[in-house]
Amino acid sequence: MSSFKNASKVNQKVHRERHQPADRSHLGLLEKKKDYKFRADDYNKKKKVIKHLRNAALDRNPDEFYFHMINSEKRDGIHFEKKAPDSEVTVQQKKLLENKTLNYVAMKRTVEEKKIQKMHSEMHLVDAVGQFKRNHIRFDDDEEAECSSKTVVALGLNNSSLNDYTLNKMMEQKVERYQELSRRIHRKKELTVIQQKMEMAQALKNDRSTTRPKLVKPETKKSAAVYQWKYERKR
Repeated sequence: MSSFKNASKVNQKVHRERHQPADRSHLGLLEKKKDYKFRADDYNKKKKVIKHLRNAALDRNPDEFYFHMINSEKRDGIHFEKKAPDSEVTVQQKKLLENKTLNYVAMKRTVEEKKIQKMHSEMHLVDAVGQFKRNHIRFDDDEEAECSSKTVVALGLNNSSLNDYTLNKMMEQKVERYQELSRRIHRKKELTVIQQKMEMAQALKNDRSTTRPKLVKPETKKSAAVYQWKYERKR
């Protein structure tokens, strides 16, 4: 049955849309249904945009500011985005600089740690010296000792005030050394926190996993943030 219908359409007159009459040719081509639909859809779309912009203008805060206001410009009534200046540093150079900064912080922390260890060992010696009693013992058993004792008296080295002055000076130096040690320990802690924060930031930046790591502990002034990554089985 369908083949008969198709065969009957062979000699059927081809339907043609009416063209513009000759007396109306000065008005251009005759508009068809598809032309009207395209024009109507475009009109309604622009009408919705204008309505949305009008409502946004009515609700706008006069004091609000967007960076797009200064990052765009208008040329001949058309808005253009201002092109950002080309960066003088490539991606590889930026990564190298970040690694260099991290290595520098780690190096400074290691230097401070070695200085602290050295000062700790020196502090033990200072404490040992401070434990001696302030006693003057003279040995005059033989002539040699008597001669040396006379030399000490002649040079004025047997004065007890000299010993007190020396011990007081040593105590002042000891206090200064302890203060310096305290400053270095504080500096080492600061460098350790900075290094941990930089390492964590670098780990987050270089993370290629699809799932974002879970924040376990937020960042503070004395510690870096703690994240937990989902375990991925190695192939």
